[in-house]
Amino acid sequence: MMNSGRNYCVAALLLAVMVVASCGRQVNYNVPPRKYKRVYTGLENFIENDAKKYRGKRAAVVTNHSGVDYHLRTNIDLIRSRGIEIALVLAPEHGLYGYQNEYDSRLCQSDDGLNAIVYNMHHCTPATLRYLFRVVDIVIFDIQDMGLRCYTYISSLKMVMDALCGSSIELIVLDRPNPIGFLGADGPFLNRDFYSRHVSAFPATFMYNMTIGEAAAYYRGEFAKDVKLCVVPLKNYRRDLMYNESMLPWIPPSPNLPTYESSIVYASIVFMEGINISVGRGTTKPFEYIGAPWLDPAVLCDGLNRLGIKNFKFRPIYFNPTFSKYKGERCGGVQIFYVGGEFSPLEVSYAIISHLKKWPWFRWEQYGGQYSVDFLAGTDLFRKSIDAGRPSRQFQEDIKDEMKDFNRVRSKYLIY
Repeated sequence: MMNSGRNYCVAALLLAVMVVASCGRQVNYNVPPRKYKRVYTGLENFIENDAKKYRGKRAAVVTNHSGVDYHLRTNIDLIRSRGIEIALVLAPEHGLYGYQNEYDSRLCQSDDGLNAIVYNMHHCTPATLRYLFRVVDIVIFDIQDMGLRCYTYISSLKMVMDALCGSSIELIVLDRPNPIGFLGADGPFLNRDFYSRHVSAFPATFMYNMTIGEAAAYYRGEFAKDVKLCVVPLKNYRRDLMYNESMLPWIPPSPNLPTYESSIVYASIVFMEGINISVGRGTTKPFEYIGAPWLDPAVLCDGLNRLGIKNFKFRPIYFNPTFSKYKGERCGGVQIFYVGGEFSPLEVSYAIISHLKKWPWFRWEQYGGQYSVDFLAGTDLFRKSIDAGRPSRQFQEDIKDEMKDFNRVRSKYLIY
């Protein structure tokens, strides 16, 4: 009986070791965080340390629903609590409350809950902003950015800085983490031939690997030297941190980035807004679902998994978008799983689009006679390289020098 009991214990121990070893080999489907100190936002540091210097000042606040602290208190309430008068509020794409999928046609509206006039940045120009800023002493910018040139919040920052060039009005940028900063800088530098006021305005590589505060310092140093700028930094932030490791709450910065995982995948999928597939807008998994009525999900899934794209897996699905592209139509496609680790979003995008191009129904979408993807990428080289059947490494080689030049300049403005 004793031998039997001893054998049972040994067997149980071996089983436990096998389970642990097996778990160590499993991929992570939920981006598990490492243990780290809580990050304090620029908003929290401003309220705690700097706001008293501006008591009695009149401020314009450029913000949206992402402008909250760790305890989910809004920046507007916190700023007012320090005796700063908010003369006007400016909201970027998707509006002050972050729910608008379509552009609001109004320039401004009164918000009784805030007791403020809210202006729509999408209908403003630098000249409009200069006129509005005549009644303020300071401008406070506090928005969660995504670290991508095509994500329009960085264009809003540029517009504000262009409006303040040569002005005595101080711009105070409250820094926030870059959710995809751990991936590094990636992609082509903006070609001025593909400038667009909202999706391709900021002069940087597609992924610039800077926080919004660092981006402001970079733009001032290189392009807008006459701006009176103050960046309130983060505390306990590291560039290699994933957002969930900051311990800050994930506030979806726009309606179609509901989770942190979706924002990571977005960096690779956003170029697909320039081709004739759905990127999952109008579903419960935007940017994690891609597909079209003309795609066979099993065939697509098998082909993508055979590509062996690092840190990504795919499963076949059908979905029916409730709005946006292919609204009300059944789409065959895949669900995209990011399983952890570093990767190049440009390489992932290049690989998936190159594979999709094998279908005879594939099309590059055009708007006004111009290819949409060229403005998302800030160059036509991405599209032309895929059309020519060139491998991703050749495209990366073509943009290597401009990425190197940008990283050299960018390094002068890094805070973390």
